[in-house]
Amino acid sequence: MATRRPLVVVSGVTSELPVGDSVVGATAGTLAAGSGLDGGGALTGGTVTINASIAPAASGLIFANDALAIDGSAQASGNAALAAATTASSSAATALASGNAALSDLTSKVSKAGDLVSGTLVVDSQSYGVVSSTVSSGVILLDFSANNNFDITLQGDSTLAPSVAPSGGQSGAIYIRQDGTGTRLLSYSGGWSFSNGAAPTLTVTPSGTDLLAYYAASTSTIVGNLIAAVSGV
Repeated sequence: MATRRPLVVVSGVTSELPVGDSVVGATAGTLAAGSGLDGGGALTGGTVTINASIAPAASGLIFANDALAIDGSAQASGNAALAAATTASSSAATALASGNAALSDLTSKVSKAGDLVSGTLVVDSQSYGVVSSTVSSGVILLDFSANNNFDITLQGDSTLAPSVAPSGGQSGAIYIRQDGTGTRLLSYSGGWSFSNGAAPTLTVTPSGTDLLAYYAASTSTIVGNLIAAVSGV
């Protein structure tokens, strides 16, 4: 075959090359698809658009890679969420442990209402009950479940009776005061019991004060003893 010189491509000019030919100096030229580069032809310094569909495919590949990156981020977020869940689980376990410890600690303590103290109870400071005060006449009802000590002022002849029976072993005191008029009488019902079976006689002078101490022998028997004419109260 005769020796041929390579084809020089000028800007904007395209041409098919025979098998084995080369293109040189194509700094701005463009060699279009199907220009015959098969079979060993070479392009130097030019731009070859071989198949326009490659560009979208490449873009699609980038999008796919982007999607993988997004998916990777999602996976990382998922792992972070799992880690957070593990932390929360650990916190819950700590809280449960603390709660169990607190519950265990309560076994040696007494609640505010109704607990039984087995053994000796030592109080190294004051121990007292709130006094329930009443100004009344007629039937005076004492709630022994709410108080041990009572303070009543008589405005007329009255009857002393429990609205709620005391517990067996309960004890306390009741101040019984005359109003400014005095001469008020008091009778008793609901299990009251006195020495020799006789109700005590009150101090009936105006503003006179007596102290009735009591001990509940049972829920149905309240033993009383009157300390008469208490002054300075």
